[in-house]
Amino acid sequence: MTMQPIRLLLVSVLIAAPCGTVALERSGEGARAQATAPSISRATSRITVNVPNPDSEVVIEGTPVPGSGTSRAFETPPLEAGVTYHYAVTAEWRPNAYTTMTRTKQVTVTAGVEMEVDLTVSDPGDRVRVIYVPTPADVAGEMIRLASVGRADVVYEPGCGDARVTIAAVQAGAERGICVDIAPERVAESRSRVEEAGLGHRIDVRLGDALDVPDLSQATVVFLYMGDHFNLLIRPILWKELAVGARVVSHRFTMGDWQPDRTVFVSSAEGGQYELHLWTVTAEIKRALQ
Repeated sequence: MTMQPIRLLLVSVLIAAPCGTVALERSGEGARAQATAPSISRATSRITVNVPNPDSEVVIEGTPVPGSGTSRAFETPPLEAGVTYHYAVTAEWRPNAYTTMTRTKQVTVTAGVEMEVDLTVSDPGDRVRVIYVPTPADVAGEMIRLASVGRADVVYEPGCGDARVTIAAVQAGAERGICVDIAPERVAESRSRVEEAGLGHRIDVRLGDALDVPDLSQATVVFLYMGDHFNLLIRPILWKELAVGARVVSHRFTMGDWQPDRTVFVSSAEGGQYELHLWTVTAEIKRALQ
């Protein structure tokens, strides 16, 4: 009797496993690990924010960051690996008793990566809020005289408060005026005073940020009483938007290295001495921007 060889048939059995785990493949040769879909990994990221003032208030994506000093640390929630996140980082501080500065930077964050955000450098996107301090009426008159306001002028007053300077300028002969204030209560007061003066058809009072006015090119005279920080932010806008020959008059505050054409000191019947500055936009300034 002839013996026939015996053939063994090996059957492979795949043991099912949930997604994200490991499945075992069993066979007659034993068992080996077979990776299926990997788990989604997450990690936090540490953001260090350098701020311009030890008392700055820092907010990241709407979340206040506690602490004091010129450097703050923030840890994100667990972030998904391989995904790009965008965070808004904001610092707000008061460089003096009458000014509030806000500086915001958009940053890209990835899971597990530490990063540093520098908010100590001035940026054209900075925003300024200044407390309302009215200019004495007789000082406003001196500002109008210094600007040589005439019948063809369109005056613009950012941070107008109660619009007293613009009203006086139009009453002195300016064709029309534009007032802007960021505070709703100041805008309401300005509109009321403009209507009382019978100038509602000649003065446009607007609610908004004075750095965002879209039609500044119409102005021939700009009146300022907003602080050094604001002046430096609006200066490049004035250079770009105003026509050659336009005048800028500032109560007290200067324009950095843009030297005034004239500075005068005036006394007020309300007491005290006031410093006023006059600048004129020149063709040289325009050429330097090209």
